[in-house]
Amino acid sequence: MGWRLNATVGAAIITVAGTVGTAFINGWFGMHKTDDKPQSTQSCAFPAVRLDAPSQVGGTFETTAKLMCPPPTGTKYYLISQMDGVGKKGTEHPVYCPRDPIGPEAEKKTYTSERDVHTSPVGSTRSLYYLTVNDDQEQKLLANLHGDCAWSLPAGAGKVSNTVEVERGWQ
Repeated sequence: MGWRLNATVGAAIITVAGTVGTAFINGWFGMHKTDDKPQSTQSCAFPAVRLDAPSQVGGTFETTAKLMCPPPTGTKYYLISQMDGVGKKGTEHPVYCPRDPIGPEAEKKTYTSERDVHTSPVGSTRSLYYLTVNDDQEQKLLANLHGDCAWSLPAGAGKVSNTVEVERGWQ
C-alpha cells in the first residue's frame, strides 16, 4: 500500500514539474505575449470603445468614450449620432451624424466631449455609437453629408462600441 501512495505522489510531482517547465519554456522563447498593445494584425475584442452618456439631457451634455483598442492602420472610428424618423410625414428617414474621428495613433484612454443638441426638439432621441470605417468607407461617408449628417452609412462599416440612447428631456 505504501508503494502505491509513493507512486501517486511521484506522478503528481512529475506532472507539476512538467507543467511548470513547459510554461517557463513558452515564456522564455517568446510564445507568451506580455505586451498589452494590440498588434496591427490582431483583432480587438468587442467593444473597442466603451461609450457613456446620460439617458436624458437638456441642450448640452457630455459623452465619455474609453478607447480600449485603437483602430488598425487604414481605419478610423467615428462617433455616430443616429436619429430616426427625421423629415416630413411620409418621408421620414434616419440620419447619421459622424463626429470625433479616432485614428490608429490614438492613445488608449478616456475621452470626454461636449455635445450641443439645442436644435433638437424636446422629446427627440438619438442613438450614439462608434463605427469603424476604412479609408474608402470614410470618403463615402463624408462625401454623402447633407450639412453635418448623412442619410446612409457606407456598406460594410460596423459598430465597435455599445449603443447609448439619449433623449432630449428639457430645454
